[in-house]
Amino acid sequence: MHAFLIERLANELHSKIGGKDLEDVFTTSKQEINFVFDDFALKINFFQGLSFFQTPEIIKLQKKNRLPIFKSLVGCKVTEVRAYSFDRSFAIYFNNQEILRFYGYGKFSQITHYKVGEWQSNFPIKSKQINLDNATKDVNLSWLRDDTHIDDLRFLDFSQRTYLRENGFSAQSIDQKRKLLTEFYHQLLTNDLFINKINSKYELSFEKRGETISKFNSTLYACDQFARLYISHQVFNQTKSTHLNTLNKEYQRLLKRLKSAQVQIKELSASKKYQDKADLIMANLWQIEKGMSEINLPAFDCNDHILIKLKKDLSPQDNAARLYSKGKNEKIRLKFAMDNLELIQEELENKKKEIERFELIDELKDLRKTTSSKQDKQALKLPYRVVVYDGFEIRIGKGARENDELLRNYSTKNDKWLHAKDVSGSHVIIRNPGNQVISDSIIERAAKLAAYYSKAKSEGLAAVIYCDRKYVRKPKGAHPGMVKVDREETILVEPQL
Repeated sequence: MHAFLIERLANELHSKIGGKDLEDVFTTSKQEINFVFDDFALKINFFQGLSFFQTPEIIKLQKKNRLPIFKSLVGCKVTEVRAYSFDRSFAIYFNNQEILRFYGYGKFSQITHYKVGEWQSNFPIKSKQINLDNATKDVNLSWLRDDTHIDDLRFLDFSQRTYLRENGFSAQSIDQKRKLLTEFYHQLLTNDLFINKINSKYELSFEKRGETISKFNSTLYACDQFARLYISHQVFNQTKSTHLNTLNKEYQRLLKRLKSAQVQIKELSASKKYQDKADLIMANLWQIEKGMSEINLPAFDCNDHILIKLKKDLSPQDNAARLYSKGKNEKIRLKFAMDNLELIQEELENKKKEIERFELIDELKDLRKTTSSKQDKQALKLPYRVVVYDGFEIRIGKGARENDELLRNYSTKNDKWLHAKDVSGSHVIIRNPGNQVISDSIIERAAKLAAYYSKAKSEGLAAVIYCDRKYVRKPKGAHPGMVKVDREETILVEPQL
C-alpha cells in the first residue's frame, strides 16, 4: 500500500473507532489478525507479502481456534488514529499510553505494539523488530531537496512515480517539486478509488485503467472489496496452478507408460517365436539328444541360425512341448500388451480432455468443486480390483500391503481365498456374504485370475491353492502379504485375465 491510501484509511478509521473500547483482538492464523469494537470489526491479512484490510460483520468472525494477542489493550479506549503524511504507516493510540503502529512496507508490513515508547511485540510474530520513531515528514514538504529523485519517494507506488516522471519531476526546481507533489497529495486524498483488472490481475488505484470493476469514495469499503477480490483471485490461481501441475504430471506418467507399452509390443512382435523354435526341434529330432543344453539350428528360410536353449532332463519332444506351451503364452502376452496399449491411449485422450476442461474454469467455486470431486475419488480408492463372474464378486489385491488390507477389512469368513502356489502374487477373494455354494467354474475363473496376477502368469499352467477365508491367518510380525493357510486345495489352471 502507498502512503496516500494509508493516510486516507487512517482518517476513516479514526472516525470509526476513535473514542471506542477495544473489546477483543485475536488471530486465527499466522498471517491474520482481528480487532473487535462494539459495532465494528477490522481484519488485517498479511498475504503474500502484502497487507489487506477488511471490515467483516462481527457475527461472521471465526469463532474457533482464536488466539488472543496484544492482551493488555483489550478494554482500552482508542484516543486517536494518527496518520503520517508521506509515510506508509499510521498509529492507533490508547488511553493507557500504549500504541499499535501499522507499517505498510510491502513484504515487511507489520503491526508493532509499543508501551511508553518501548517495543513490546509485533504481528506477524516473525516480523523484524522496529523501534518507535516519531520523526515524521511534515505536510509542507520541508524535507524535500533539490536533488530528490523520484526513486527516493518510496512512499509512492509505481503508477504514481510514473506520473511524476512524465511531468518532469526530477528536473524541476525545489519550489516546482513541492508544488507538483502538494497538488498530487491533495488530489489523491480526495479522488475516488477504483478496482481495476489488468492482465488478469486486480489493483486498487486512484485512476481507471484496463477493465474497471468498481468505483468507491470510501477507502475502508474499497480496501475491503479489493482484499476479497485479490485474495480469492490469488487463491484461485494457486489452486488452479497446483491442480493443473498434478494433471500434467499424470499426463506425463501416462506418456511414459505408453512408450513402455510400445517398446514391449515391438519386442514381442520382433522376437523369434517359441512356436518357430518348437517347430525347428520337431523338424530336427534326429540331431537332438536328451541331455543337451542347447543346439544351433538353421532357420527354415536357411538365411540364419537360431540358438535354442534346451532342458537337459527333457527329451527333444518334451522340450518342443514346453516351447509350444510358451508360444501360447507369448501370444497371450502380445494380446494383453495390445489391449493394455489401447487402454493407455484411451486414458491419455481422457486426461488431455480433462486438462483442457480444467484450463477453461474461471470460477473458484467451480474449481473447488472439481478438485474436491477428484480428491473424494482418490480418498475412495480401494486396495483391490473387482471382477464380477456369474453373480459373484471377485476381489484381487493390488500389492503386498493391499493384500493385507483386503484380508483384514474387505473379506469375511465365508468368502473363498485363492493364491498362486509357491510364487508371489495377489490374494484373490470370492465374496460370499450369503454363504452360498460356490461352483467349481467360479473357483476356476478366480484361480485363473490369481495365476495371472502372480509371478506364474507366463507359465502355460499354474498351480493355485484355495480354501475358505476363515482358514487364512496373518502371523504376528509377518511381512506384508505373508499368511498361514490351513486345509487348502490345489487346482491347475491357465493364467488368464
